Amino acid sequence: TDFDAELYTVMTYGRKDAKAYENYRMPSRLPTLFPLGFSPSEAIKENDYQLTAGMRSKIGNWNLDLSTTYGKDDVAIGVLGSANVSLFNDTGTTPTNFHAGDFIATQWTTNVDINQGFNVGWKDPLNVAFGAEHRRDTYEIGAGDAGSRYKEGSQSYPGFLLTDAGKHNRSNNAVYVDVAGSPVENLKLDVAARYEKFTDFGSAKVGKLTGRYDFTPQVAIRSTVSNGFRAPTMAEQYYSATNVSPTSAFVQLAPNSVGAALVGVNGLKPEKSRNYSVGLVLHPAPTVSLTFDAYQISISDRIVGSGAVYGSGGSVNSPAVVAAIKANGNVLDPTVTQTGINIFSNAVDTRTRGLEAVLTTFSKYGDMGRIDWSAAASYNSTTVTGINQAPAQLQPQTLLDQAAISDLETASPKFRLNLGALWKMGIWSVNLRESIYGSSAEYGTEDGGEYFKTKITPKYITDLEVSARVSKGLTLSIGANNLFNKYPNKVSAQLQAAQRAALDNAAVTVYPSFSPIGINGGYYYARASYNF
Repeated sequence: TDFDAELYTVMTYGRKDAKAYENYRMPSRLPTLFPLGFSPSEAIKENDYQLTAGMRSKIGNWNLDLSTTYGKDDVAIGVLGSANVSLFNDTGTTPTNFHAGDFIATQWTTNVDINQGFNVGWKDPLNVAFGAEHRRDTYEIGAGDAGSRYKEGSQSYPGFLLTDAGKHNRSNNAVYVDVAGSPVENLKLDVAARYEKFTDFGSAKVGKLTGRYDFTPQVAIRSTVSNGFRAPTMAEQYYSATNVSPTSAFVQLAPNSVGAALVGVNGLKPEKSRNYSVGLVLHPAPTVSLTFDAYQISISDRIVGSGAVYGSGGSVNSPAVVAAIKANGNVLDPTVTQTGINIFSNAVDTRTRGLEAVLTTFSKYGDMGRIDWSAAASYNSTTVTGINQAPAQLQPQTLLDQAAISDLETASPKFRLNLGALWKMGIWSVNLRESIYGSSAEYGTEDGGEYFKTKITPKYITDLEVSARVSKGLTLSIGANNLFNKYPNKVSAQLQAAQRAALDNAAVTVYPSFSPIGINGGYYYARASYNF
């Protein structure tokens, strides 16, 4: 029997070098070395690569695809123009540049996918697909150099402690089966099931049922019911670091650490979800496509980051937080006025409900070319339906304060509308996009006492690109993202006043980080592309 196979491979490599200024340190911080104060910088050197190799073939009537993919991301973190104040006070010297540590993550995934269509007397062949997957993940935090982690560590970004550092791995195996076909005219059904087994989270069974019925060529309905399972990422399980500003120091505790147990968190468990959707597909005219979809996603044991939980300097403080920080091996900067922790946990159950509508059409104008029109609108709302963890060790504080709840429920706009028009004529094309975002809001606090709302009003953002194909391969373009240089609303004046009164450097943050349009205004560019 002849055996024909197609071999394929894909390789990518990326290198990134970046630097960003951190908050200014006053002259009083280390006057001997920096009589005018100093602004440290955080720097990264990132190497990322991926290699995929595979084979496609037919064995009898079966289609076979066998592939394996290995990827690695290595990030080295440096701190420049800084100092370790305690090291200088204790020894009379300090480096000004530090290696704060490394993040290294790898993933190796091998898949086999097999499928075949069977004539069983239905309108279309019954497609049967099945396969298997093996995946191995590793996650590593490398400790910083000795100077970066001595006592409170390098200013602006303390090095990763020996208790932060470590290498972790896990594997999981999965099998799946998918059967799709049309048992009667105009009805399409797709049933899929998947079984996974993790070395650290046991096993999971998930499934999906999808159906579509076309009443006429112009009208169809579709619906999907499924359940989901998501194991915590390696970073959610093991990430640990110390985050500082000139006036605060917060420790990000790994959920399965000794310190986490002292505040009532004993590791993470997987998220589980239930998903329902129903949709309407319309073709009211030969050139017009219109879809409507409604959905609900319920997630139990959702993994979220906590709010700020204070050990000192808050309006309410918990001794268990201080004990957790010590158990983690931290020595915090004695000059800071606030200390605390942040941690990932399965803190909440949530429900998201939404509606989506998409319209596409086109118009032809003879010698004046053609315009492709599009409009996409969405509305969704997320509600916290249950609080799963309120450790007694932290009371009256909670893992999720008003700010953390607002991150889930109101920080993203509930409404969004995207309008597009792409005009093409000869060598020219003009792409115009209008993005409209509804309002959003987030609560913030200086010390966990009073909370202030920062609200972003509806925003209208225009993107425009004009291109000319000047030769067979060469295209020249000029364009703008956020053409009219729009900015979000500023951070709540009351919150900034509270931060300034506490001499908190967070008061330098003028625009909110949760803004859907970013805080950098317009971006204007020229681009040349060549296709060989």
